[in-house]
Amino acid sequence: MMRPLKEQLFRLSIMSCFFYVGVASDNLYAEQMEFTIEVDKPVFVLPQFTGPYQEREASIAPEEYETAERLRLLLESGKKEEVINELQAFYDLELSPAMLALKAQLYFALKKYDEAEKNYLAVLARQPQLTRVHSDLGQLYLVKGDHQKARKHFALAVSYGSNEALVHGQLAYLNLTLFGAFSAISEYQQAMALEPENPQWQQGLLTALSQAKMYEAASALIREMLGRDPESSEMWLNQAALALKMDNRLLALSSLEMAILLGNDKENNLRTAAQLHLQLNSYDRALSLLEQHLSKTTLNMETLNQYLHWLGQVEMWGQANELLDKAQQQLNTMNDENQSLFYHQRARVSNALNNFGNADQFFARALDKNPVNGDALLDYARFCAEQKRHVKAELLYVRAEAIKSKEKQALLGKAQLYLDMQDFESALIHLKSAYNKFPELYDLKDNIESVQNIIRSNKQLTEKL
Repeated sequence: MMRPLKEQLFRLSIMSCFFYVGVASDNLYAEQMEFTIEVDKPVFVLPQFTGPYQEREASIAPEEYETAERLRLLLESGKKEEVINELQAFYDLELSPAMLALKAQLYFALKKYDEAEKNYLAVLARQPQLTRVHSDLGQLYLVKGDHQKARKHFALAVSYGSNEALVHGQLAYLNLTLFGAFSAISEYQQAMALEPENPQWQQGLLTALSQAKMYEAASALIREMLGRDPESSEMWLNQAALALKMDNRLLALSSLEMAILLGNDKENNLRTAAQLHLQLNSYDRALSLLEQHLSKTTLNMETLNQYLHWLGQVEMWGQANELLDKAQQQLNTMNDENQSLFYHQRARVSNALNNFGNADQFFARALDKNPVNGDALLDYARFCAEQKRHVKAELLYVRAEAIKSKEKQALLGKAQLYLDMQDFESALIHLKSAYNKFPELYDLKDNIESVQNIIRSNKQLTEKL
């Protein structure tokens, strides 16, 4: 009759261990694994000021030829301020669209963005079909962080016939950012058709194809790019990330190893490669990668706990112990709270290896370093209960119960302890207390009823005697 209760308590006691990764969120026995590969996000590089407008884009009035020649010479000498001063001597209506656009560009180059915007808009009010003006105004809005307006003017530039790779690429980037992958693919393809060697467009198209879940097309693009540049660690990482999305772990692992071989040994990449090796049963290489990562960085308990979690999943307790031995060399660099977490892990691994004496010592050290380490209190209590040290286990559960976030597990743990000791009255008290404080534990009602039946049966037997 007591089996359902034990199963309930066991399930909840396992839940109480989910704390190791981050501040409070992991378990050596958890089953879910997440992969992370660090791939740089697509970025957009703004071009520099490109000089005065050409006549094919906006015609200079005949009466401006002499002025234009003089301004050209000043520009070639880098005297932008002098050109601005001369243009400011004219009313806007006196200037042709070409000269007014030149004025806008100069303001842009001098980072006088409000004046540049005003002049660009004045040009477009007179000649809305000028693609170069739309393109430059789009760049201006990019600099100012107004992506909606920037996208509008790049789209207008394309609609009026612009066939510059830069404009198509800018529009693709903004479409990807604002509206998603499908709106960006064709523009990135157009930019690539015009500048096939530009890595910015290649990476952008790859990102768009991946986000659109067009994995076969993305994979073909990566193979083409790797064919041209097989020493690009970034492309190998992209292939690894894509392979994981396609659930091709062997390809993901081989691609990651190539990236690491080429020098891209960022933390997440080493970690994911080790995780894949563990899943594919290549344990020696996995452990080598874990040690490589720990040796090149300051000890991070979140990372160490995650590694121990993976090793625990495949029951590599000896290797987990070796990893802790290596990590202990950096123990003095940790604060008391992290040292408590470290000793808690040593205790758990020692317990798994049946080194009960060491486990007991490490549990004690963990609580010396941090007396309110609730997870260590609960694990130590369970350990003592398994060792039939019931009084010690009860004391540890009492301490854990005083920690708000551990009260539920402590009440259930004590209830299980009393059941094991056949102290059914005490078990009933704690089961009722747990149910009253945590009504979501509705399964406990059946357990409470079962314990009550046992108590009644024992009482009737006693009365008959």
